[in-house]
Amino acid sequence: MKTSLKNILIISYSMIALLIILSLRVSFNIRADQLFEEYAKKQQKAQIDQMISQINQLYDENTGTFDESGIGIIGYAALQNGYIIHIQTLNKEIDWDVRTHRLEECDIILQHAEGNMKGKYPNFRGSYTEDTYTLESEGNVFGSLKVGYYGPYSLSDQELELMGALNKSLLFIGVFALAGVIFLGILIAWAVSKPIACVIQVAQKIAGGEYGVQAEVVRGMSETDHMVEAINEMSLALEIEERQKKQITADVAHELRTPLTNLQSHMEAMIDGIWEPTSERLESCHAEILRLVRIVGQLQELYSLENRDRELNRVTFDFRALCDDIYHDFAFKIKEKQITLLTEIQSGENLYADYPRIKQCMVNLMSNALAYTPSGGTITISFRTVADGRKEIIVEDSGIGVPKEDLPYLFERFYRVDKSRSKKTGGMGIGLSITRAIVEKHGGRIFAENRKAGGTRFVIVLPDTVD
Repeated sequence: MKTSLKNILIISYSMIALLIILSLRVSFNIRADQLFEEYAKKQQKAQIDQMISQINQLYDENTGTFDESGIGIIGYAALQNGYIIHIQTLNKEIDWDVRTHRLEECDIILQHAEGNMKGKYPNFRGSYTEDTYTLESEGNVFGSLKVGYYGPYSLSDQELELMGALNKSLLFIGVFALAGVIFLGILIAWAVSKPIACVIQVAQKIAGGEYGVQAEVVRGMSETDHMVEAINEMSLALEIEERQKKQITADVAHELRTPLTNLQSHMEAMIDGIWEPTSERLESCHAEILRLVRIVGQLQELYSLENRDRELNRVTFDFRALCDDIYHDFAFKIKEKQITLLTEIQSGENLYADYPRIKQCMVNLMSNALAYTPSGGTITISFRTVADGRKEIIVEDSGIGVPKEDLPYLFERFYRVDKSRSKKTGGMGIGLSITRAIVEKHGGRIFAENRKAGGTRFVIVLPDTVD
């Protein structure tokens, strides 16, 4: 059974947190043991030094005697702290050993110390240890002090209680931290898995043909936000593409239906003997066939450009000379409609591109401008080099303009602003699609916009490429 991403994240965060807490606990215990060992040894040395100082003060150098009552007090106090002392002078006049007075209590103290250390550290290697110190007064040695204890060191009941309290506190903090991490892990896992789950649902719907469906954008991590936005954009793009496919199918069927219907009716009439196969009727059939050939040829050319089957043949040429050639091609129609053609192009403005393809773009744009510019209007062709070296070609007219809702679709196949498909105002709606494909094949872009003064402006932007 597969585990969900949410559960994997929660388990991963919990395991990481648990490992961190255990590592901190082990580190803390090791460091705490070291600190308590150092503390116990310092306390041991300080207490022994204090005992030596107190015993030295009890010795009367003039008489060479001790205050025996004071020795007993020091000895019994030391026993309560786990130390067994034996004081002996050089002349052995004083030979005081606490075990002589309280042997049973000494054994109990040592056993208790051993029990404490073994209980805390089962592998602790300790035993009864005895150190000997010299007793002296004003530089004169007068005896010795033997101090026995369970060593190398031992911890008191209070110190063990403190260590236990610290361990309990650390355990409580660890449990609290683990719970907090698990809670945060659940929140993070939810934040990560929810958009992914939404994307999966949308992807499944898209796979089922439900294009355009959108995933909910949960603002959180930038990566998941980008993922959701990407799937939403893809869904919309697929919806648009599906609409375009349906529209293209309908448009191709419409474009082919008229010439085919004409051919069918003409041919059937001549076959049935209703019409005589005169030269005029045959020429009409031939015109429809040429129209079909032109549609198929343009579709094939568009496919070739969009699928990069054809490589560009780039050369450096004078763009003004290209525009002069286009003017001659459209001279009759320009004169017929009394159109004013303005060219804002400096002589010697060179362009490095595929000459026939760029000319084809300009012919398509000029045809479009002439079709939608009324008699007496103006068409302007501009060419300039912008600051970053890119080339801009602008074709604008003073025509009727393009409705705002139609601007985004001007370069789609078979799309025409003239929904009536009048042959007087438009062709088959493939010219601008071919123009865009040529421009994009050059690494550029093309867009259209309405002029404030009326009319439409087409802008071609080509990259800075040189021969």
